[in-house]
Amino acid sequence: MIESIVFDIGGVLAYDVWEYLLLDEQRGVAAKYDLDRDVVFKFARELWLQFECRPAHSTAERESYEREYWASFLERFKINLTIEDLIARTDEFIRPVEGMRELLAQLKARGHTLVICSDNNEFWFPRQAKKIGLDGLIDQNRIILSQHIGASKLSPNFEMFNAAVKAAGVDKTDCVLIDDRTKNIARAMQFGLPSILFPAHADHYGAEYLRKLFEKMELL
Repeated sequence: MIESIVFDIGGVLAYDVWEYLLLDEQRGVAAKYDLDRDVVFKFARELWLQFECRPAHSTAERESYEREYWASFLERFKINLTIEDLIARTDEFIRPVEGMRELLAQLKARGHTLVICSDNNEFWFPRQAKKIGLDGLIDQNRIILSQHIGASKLSPNFEMFNAAVKAAGVDKTDCVLIDDRTKNIARAMQFGLPSILFPAHADHYGAEYLRKLFEKMELL
């Protein structure tokens, strides 16, 4: 019996920050500055991996990481933007996935334990949490982030999934993971965590899809 639902953030509760900021076909940095999208994607992915497991122990350190992130990007592509320009643009690309907060609230009202399990970084997660409105829905001790665990969901030792199940306080077979990346789903299934692939880039249809699925599972 499912008692706890474990949610990814990027692509499930909010749109992925760097993919939209850098690669949006109309407003993204690559489009505006005529950069090769494939080259930008490859470099940005490599850059992301440098920060997803780095903890920050203070606000100053978190801000330093964000500046370092964008300094590396500007050093690689040498476009007419500053670090401050890119930081300022970030917030407009932190957008909740429509309908998901309401779905979380309904699940919580039904008595289900909600957990976050997200490969994330110190400088984007606080903004995502605020935009999504996680306060009051998910306890701080049930927010599992790669930068605090020191490993990603793809780690061979399952640190993220172990931590998420521990935070849920039930057996892993009584949890279900919602994630938009097939590699993460495959890894969770290897761990023994039941999982559902969230339809990526589905806008509000993703929340509706999940709602109907939860109704069939008698979670709503």
